Amino acid sequence: MNDTTYRPYRESDAADVKSMIDEAFHIHRYMSKKRLLDGALEVYLRERLLASTYTRVAVRDGRTVGVIMGRVPGHPRVPHATRNRLLTWAHMARIAVTGLRDLPSLAQYFAFDGIYRRLRHNTSAPLTDELTLFAVDASTRGTGVGKALYEDYTRHLREHGRKNFYLYTDSLCSYGFYEKRGMTRAASEDMRLRLDGREEDLGVFLYAGEVH
Repeated sequence: MNDTTYRPYRESDAADVKSMIDEAFHIHRYMSKKRLLDGALEVYLRERLLASTYTRVAVRDGRTVGVIMGRVPGHPRVPHATRNRLLTWAHMARIAVTGLRDLPSLAQYFAFDGIYRRLRHNTSAPLTDELTLFAVDASTRGTGVGKALYEDYTRHLREHGRKNFYLYTDSLCSYGFYEKRGMTRAASEDMRLRLDGREEDLGVFLYAGEVH
């Protein structure tokens, strides 16, 4: 049986975490050009790190196969904020310079920020602590890795006296995982995306949950 260990995120996890981000959120489906995809995944990871006060990864056979991050207001952000901020700016600049011919793809990618703002505005759910990133490698799904990471995060919240948390996800993701754990869809909005060269509707969701 393969042993899985759990620990805080390290910079050496970056490549595996970006791969899981792409797999979980299907970013390659609307940003197919490699230079744009690489930059978008780097920006996504660095922004999640900058937004987080808590990180945990699952490691199996020397490979990072699961990640969860979260934020508790008032807690110190994860280390290396300056480095993560500089990397974010550098890759944003690279995307701006090299992606001028791919404005539709870029517009789709950055449209999520506006939708997230509207979802926050359109819900009465308490928006206190955020689960900022959660993804597991396809090879580990159904093995308990995701459940262990999720329970470790809620345990972290409980130990700090926290009561509520929320997250963003969409219809391409395994959002049923959250519903099975008692989270509720507190707000949603549909958007039109060009995925794999075809126009498709995508549901963007805000889920809210309580710490038990």
